[in-house]
Amino acid sequence: MGKWLILIPIILGLSMDLLDMTIIEVALPNIMIEFGSDIDLTQYIITAYMITIGVFEPITAYWADTRGMKKVYIISLLIFTLSSIFCALSWNIDTLIVFRILQAVGGGMIMPVALSIIEKSFNKEELPLAMGLMGLPLLIAPAIGPTLGGYLVERLNWRWIFWINVPLGLLAVSLSYVLLREFETVKKKLDVWGFILSAIGFGSLLLALSNGASDGWTSASIIFLFFLSGISLLSFFLLEACTSDPLLDLQIFKSRIYSASIGVTFFFMIALYGSLYLVPLFMQELRGLGAIETGMLLIYEAIGAMLFLPISSVLLPRLGGPVLTITGIVIMTIGSYFLVDLQVNTDIEEVKRNLLIIGMGLGLGIMPSITLAYSSLPENLVNQGSAFLNLIRQFGSALGVAILNSVIQQRMPIYYHQLSDSITPGSNAEMYLRQLASYFQSIGHASEQSYQLGMAVILKQIQTTASISAFQNAFFISLIFGLLAIIPALFLYRKNQFHVRVHVDSGLLSSDQVVENPNDAL
Repeated sequence: MGKWLILIPIILGLSMDLLDMTIIEVALPNIMIEFGSDIDLTQYIITAYMITIGVFEPITAYWADTRGMKKVYIISLLIFTLSSIFCALSWNIDTLIVFRILQAVGGGMIMPVALSIIEKSFNKEELPLAMGLMGLPLLIAPAIGPTLGGYLVERLNWRWIFWINVPLGLLAVSLSYVLLREFETVKKKLDVWGFILSAIGFGSLLLALSNGASDGWTSASIIFLFFLSGISLLSFFLLEACTSDPLLDLQIFKSRIYSASIGVTFFFMIALYGSLYLVPLFMQELRGLGAIETGMLLIYEAIGAMLFLPISSVLLPRLGGPVLTITGIVIMTIGSYFLVDLQVNTDIEEVKRNLLIIGMGLGLGIMPSITLAYSSLPENLVNQGSAFLNLIRQFGSALGVAILNSVIQQRMPIYYHQLSDSITPGSNAEMYLRQLASYFQSIGHASEQSYQLGMAVILKQIQTTASISAFQNAFFISLIFGLLAIIPALFLYRKNQFHVRVHVDSGLLSSDQVVENPNDAL
């Protein structure tokens, strides 16, 4: 029982980290007003955080291997907690961005180290359940983040989205110190050039994905960032292939299961933001719901995930990764399919039901691949595999938001012009315009003014209709990316175990010990 207590500080740390990634978004308008900053600069509160994670996550494995996972986890919690205090005390937009960068240094280390600790603390029979329990904040925290953030911003102040991290962080630090044990460390040199190249490559890629939709994917700045990222990452992987102490040991990709899990995680994260990003945006911009009301909708997705994550962990040893993951994808697709036809007047109960179904699919399908990924790696590569897997998760999130934003921004004007062009003599739209003009004339407006008022009403309706169609396109794209996760999920299968009777005089292995097929992870 004592071993299972380590899940408490792990879940606390992950919840704090993941909440912070979504809770901040609802506070941006209030921050802009208080500091008098524009949206482009204020957006770097999120962008700078994401880029810093991309820069520091690859080096997390080196620190965990050489300094000890317990020590690094506690340090990451302390950095995150202290920087949250500084964020809450920020006196202008520039200091807030700087403190968010510092916060991301701690936040970027929390998840990969936490996952590695779980993998090393539990055996293969216990790992599915441990991963399932630890996975609860992975799906629940992003869903309740907007709700909690909306409540704090509306009832208190935006600074409270950082103050709430302080008691959680201090509790997580205290329990980590008491409950976690330290693991073996190794001596190896820091791959300085690997760190520099990875920082430039991953950082510029995340910056390009963050700004691509607003700056334009073909703009000179975005093209340069993609070029810089491509050259840096190519150099990074070539360097890692020939250096003696690589920052990222490419041996991790020899594991078929691990490589498949990367693909599943990547597509799952893009699909996840079809609900976590698009639904709140749709409900607030087109339906006029408040932040708290919108956030309460996402609670149903969290409930679905919470119900099916434990079920997934129990069924994984019996059914295997491919069956559970693909079943989860199919369930998630069913829920997502109905969102493709989402309208402004869609019954809220129907939206709740579909989000619940999406959550059930996510809960059933996302954790088996992650659990199998960790159990397929040699012990000495767990930290590196954890860091890279979480980096892929971050890229999937960033790319998901970028793609969905781009679809909406590109399709909306197309639909708007198509609908506007439909206002021709004799058309239904033109007849409706005449009716509106007659109405405004009947209540005392002049003829010309009545026509202008009627046109304004129609154009507003056209804008809303165009926005709905663009959102529906984005929901469909999200659904397609979810289905693409089926392809790598097919490679999550494990080969059968076999028994080997070993007779060793030293007694290190008993004669009836089960030895796992060494090709299981290949």
